[in-house]
Amino acid sequence: MRKYVTGELFTKSGFIKEESIKKHIEQQSTIDELLPESASFFYVVETPAHKYHFMGKQQVNVSGYTNEEFLEKGVELFLQRVHPEEVDIVLNQIYPDYVQIIVNSSPENRKEIQFQYNYRFKRKDGKHVNLMEQLYALEFDKAGRPALILGNVIILGSNDRIPIRATAKLITDSGFSETIFSKTYNPTSNDISGITDRELDILRNLATGKTSKQIGVELYISPHTVDTHRRNLLNKLNCRSVVELAQFAFRNGLL
Repeated sequence: MRKYVTGELFTKSGFIKEESIKKHIEQQSTIDELLPESASFFYVVETPAHKYHFMGKQQVNVSGYTNEEFLEKGVELFLQRVHPEEVDIVLNQIYPDYVQIIVNSSPENRKEIQFQYNYRFKRKDGKHVNLMEQLYALEFDKAGRPALILGNVIILGSNDRIPIRATAKLITDSGFSETIFSKTYNPTSNDISGITDRELDILRNLATGKTSKQIGVELYISPHTVDTHRRNLLNKLNCRSVVELAQFAFRNGLL
């Protein structure tokens, strides 16, 4: 089985005091007892150690795994169950973006940032479900990176494959939120493995409704070349029209 590691992203230059971890666990345990039955749960993870310190009681209903299994095996178990087409996106694109957002924010704002992303997860029974995860940084290392994180995992209604998106919002003192980051990630799918970078440019422009002439002007190529790329895309993606190309681009998070 492939082993996943988070590299140097969350390596700490310092340590989290045990009393600080204990404080957050006690807070979440108290809240967890008051929460109604639902398809969501909270957790607390120490990112440098890839270790979960707390799992909400509803976790088993979401993943099928016991809390003891996650607490024992840590983040490695989570990464092994993320859909194989999406785990590298989570590990090598979404996590780095999150860390960079936190590091680039002012110290007073770092705890006020809500970071949200979605992915497919393989339950213990073998079924894939779409999950949405919200992250809140609780403690930081000396470099300003998140070292202790509160996560909230929620089951999304649809089990169909959906685009992978991440957003970051800054929650103000008045309760309002300001979006400071939004991104759609390209899937690592065989569906696009045979498409060239130029064809991806053409596909994205076609999906937004631009004509061959408009695309040619923007990309400094002739409308005839654009049409050639369009025909190649129709053949490669087994689509019958530009509308189907646009639908493909949306399903695969290419816009």
